[in-house]
Amino acid sequence: MGLTSRTLRHWESEGLFKSSRDTSSGWRIYDENALLCIRITAVLRKMDIPIKDIKSVIANKSPSQLSAVIANKISTLKLQRAEVLLFEQQLDRILKLLQKQNADCLSSLDEILTETEDLLMSNLKETNIIKIITLPPMRVAYNIAIGASPEDEAMAPVLDWIKSASLLGTARLFGGNVKPMPSHPGTPYGYGMCATIPDGTDVPKHLKEMMLPGGLYAMLESSDDIGDSWKTLMRHLSKHNKYKSDRSRLCLEEHIRNDNPDGCGSKYYLNLFEPVKLK
Repeated sequence: MGLTSRTLRHWESEGLFKSSRDTSSGWRIYDENALLCIRITAVLRKMDIPIKDIKSVIANKSPSQLSAVIANKISTLKLQRAEVLLFEQQLDRILKLLQKQNADCLSSLDEILTETEDLLMSNLKETNIIKIITLPPMRVAYNIAIGASPEDEAMAPVLDWIKSASLLGTARLFGGNVKPMPSHPGTPYGYGMCATIPDGTDVPKHLKEMMLPGGLYAMLESSDDIGDSWKTLMRHLSKHNKYKSDRSRLCLEEHIRNDNPDGCGSKYYLNLFEPVKLK
């Protein structure tokens, strides 16, 4: 396959497949399933698909999941192309400003820098900070809790189960408010937590199962103030020239594990997803 041993060891350490060893020679042995996983990984890495998305394809091994991952990559490339174009336009405006100032020969470097800073700030305000991405349809196991702060209670049984089922490396964790919706501070509200699971995996009786429909979402990386981040996302979405909120689907918060050890700060980063449709 033209792959180095270092590459194979790295992919295996990421949990994409498993090899065994020949006891007499010490050579690594790859069975048919491992070879399929290696082929999938090799092809998708050539497309610059992230490891976490490759894991979802390997977990499902379905054309629909592969299609969804590639479609999401195309959406990302389109967004990157738009960002590069915007950046080029910003630099062009700054260059024209500098050329004008140079022609005048009257401005000091301090004045030029001040005008450049003002121009950069005005461009930053014009930049759309949300991303439009596609989530695939996902089979999930979920749990709902109601309380004054129900997030941890909703998450605990889901997280315990995916750990015991050895799905922690591949499952994506999503949460979101459910009825009764949050109203006043201190008032009980509902929160649901779900984990994506591959087809054929049995869900324990204490959890429920459903399909998240997927589709187009506006995404924003959350700050520590989740409420303010949601307000920022919705404010920018309200000004979007192409998309608006789709109230027929649930908004989601994806919990992505960070490197903090247990008991040392938050164990998760959050990405916020608001379902959208064409205006």
